[in-house]
Amino acid sequence: MFSQVLRNFHRILVLQTPRSTYITNTSFPCVCRKFGIYPANHVSLSSVTRLHDNWESSVEKTNPTDSSFTPAASQVDSRENESEYIVQYCIEHEKPLRHVLVEALRTRYRLSDKDVDHIMRDEVVKKTFHKRSLVRSLELLCLEGVTKESFLSYPWILTLDKVRLQEKLNLIHTLPVRDINHFVPFLRLTLPRLRKLVSIMNWESKVIPQGNRVYYISELLKTDPKLVTKYSSKRLFILEMPFEMLEQNLQHMINYNVSPINILRDLWAFRYTPKSVELRLERAKRAKKDKIMPWMVRCPEPILQRSFKLTLDELAVLGDKKNVVEYVAERLEFDFDTTRCIMERHSAVMRVRVTKIKEVLDYLLNEAGFTRHEIANVPRILCHGLETTKQRIEELKSYGCRPTSLVIVCRSKREYEKFVKSWLQTDLKMKKYKEKKSNK
Repeated sequence: MFSQVLRNFHRILVLQTPRSTYITNTSFPCVCRKFGIYPANHVSLSSVTRLHDNWESSVEKTNPTDSSFTPAASQVDSRENESEYIVQYCIEHEKPLRHVLVEALRTRYRLSDKDVDHIMRDEVVKKTFHKRSLVRSLELLCLEGVTKESFLSYPWILTLDKVRLQEKLNLIHTLPVRDINHFVPFLRLTLPRLRKLVSIMNWESKVIPQGNRVYYISELLKTDPKLVTKYSSKRLFILEMPFEMLEQNLQHMINYNVSPINILRDLWAFRYTPKSVELRLERAKRAKKDKIMPWMVRCPEPILQRSFKLTLDELAVLGDKKNVVEYVAERLEFDFDTTRCIMERHSAVMRVRVTKIKEVLDYLLNEAGFTRHEIANVPRILCHGLETTKQRIEELKSYGCRPTSLVIVCRSKREYEKFVKSWLQTDLKMKKYKEKKSNK
């Protein structure tokens, strides 16, 4: 609207106001209509005032009683000054105005451009970006004390209808809430679902010393309540299952040193009976798993057996050595610090199973005849499967090629085939050259 006003005003500014026309306060509206200016609908009052002042200044320089004061003279004077503007036009006025939601976010939370872009890129916000209800919801959430971090974590809360949002906030406030930001993820639930959840948590507030399960889990795992609601809002059964079952399973995982963040990310393990959970965790401990995960509780038996076997095989290879770096250092005959620097050049080696590294080292050192220095120069070779490595080295050997570096063995299939083709062409040229030389 404002850009259209500016364009209309720019068109009429090219018309030069006749200086020899005397205008009074009563005749000014008529002159405005003559030049197509309608202050009430198209231009601001300040623009009309500037036009009126310019006309009055021109009148002061011209005597209205003079005989030379004729309409013809005024028209000639107007044509001579057609190139002048009443108001200097500024191209900046053509810039589009910022959206009211962006301005509201900036003024209330002083968000940076990066934070605003993060909120506006949310798929739900994109669909409702031009609705005025977003600003009303923002104002309501601000009054409730929702922080900037919550808006950045959950941009979709801006798109909630104000009426339903108010009802959901009223329901949450019936709980023993320490901070509304702890329960922001629950605002995405439907009203019937939230009402059912709140009724259960209110009933349990008399039993749980912490007030509700969110604060109970947060206290036992020593994590932020925001983190608990972030994951529990996606797995609501954790807040509705029998409390005794939740309490026992949670205590079992804490006793077996399962990481709190891993517990929250995989809440499906809580759906199993406490006895079965304890049994699986005990088996993992006996298998000398250094990192027990919740998936070990719920995975099928064959997968669990294979995981235990791999762990036992790795322990058998390591022996008295603590980690894979010590094992590689012993095989390549380097000290620990040197070996760690070598392996850190390709960090993926640190995540390879020691049983796989053993197979590759056995082949390269004992069968292929590569030295420890050649292996140390290309630590990436330890990440490759034994079958592929063995196949490529044997193929090159059949062509009479022993690579000076293991780099070509680690390349992609396309690059490796390109190297083989180039080698064969060069080898063929050398044979032809030797034949010609022997014939001479």
